[in-house]
Amino acid sequence: MDGLTVLAIVLPIVTAGLTIASFFIARSAEAKKKGHDDGELKTDISYVKRRVDDILLEQREINKMLDAHGERITRLEESTKQAHKRIDGLENRISRKPAAKE
Repeated sequence: MDGLTVLAIVLPIVTAGLTIASFFIARSAEAKKKGHDDGELKTDISYVKRRVDDILLEQREINKMLDAHGERITRLEESTKQAHKRIDGLENRISRKPAAKE
């Protein structure tokens, strides 16, 4: 066999081998990238879950504060109503008194 014949036989075999190796290397790199992306997505989802939990806790605290403020406002309204009644009573007493003589 001469050199050209050997080259004609060996070259397609080497090319096929390199093609198969490239395929497996690319597939491995793709799987690695997909795994990295999946891990990043899971981390992001976990972060979002934690933040939602934090927001729910803050919302509960705000609701408790609003309830407390509502109770205080109700007591203040009652106290103001009683104060107005007392003021009206005092005004009635003052208006009934005869004017002072000079």
